[in-house]
Amino acid sequence: STRLRLPHATPGPQGQMSAQRLLIPTLRALLIAFALFEAVNIRLYAVRTYGRVIHEFDPWFNFRAAEYMVAHGWGAFQAWYDHEVWYPLGRHVGSTTYPGLHLTAWGVHSALAAVGRPASLNDVCVFLPAGFGALAAGFTGLLAWEVTRKPNAAALATAIMAIHPG
Repeated sequence: STRLRLPHATPGPQGQMSAQRLLIPTLRALLIAFALFEAVNIRLYAVRTYGRVIHEFDPWFNFRAAEYMVAHGWGAFQAWYDHEVWYPLGRHVGSTTYPGLHLTAWGVHSALAAVGRPASLNDVCVFLPAGFGALAAGFTGLLAWEVTRKPNAAALATAIMAIHPG
């Protein structure tokens, strides 16, 4: 009698094939979940150590710009000439910055308030990069999957991007 053999299946007790078939995808899913968790966890190190404080110049400027946008609206932001930067000249912010981050912070801040979970704009700007880190890692894994069609490559790309600092 001839038996039908499935690829990568090893003879053995019933159920062994299904356990082997589930082991690798389960481990892969756990690696991806752990990587996404670590993407957020690593980026929240400074928050755990120093509190909800914005460090460095660029994040501080992005917070100020988002704060101005929330307080005065999109039109005023586009016309805003900030005299507190680039002393003594100042800076026309609306035409010299990419507003994507400011708009995202404004949108998240407004959405949280709309669903009854208001958060300070400072907190939104502090936690937003951690969420973006996880999104970037996840989309890098999806891109690796799209290019290679290899789930292990996708999992590895997700893990590498999750711990990448930049």
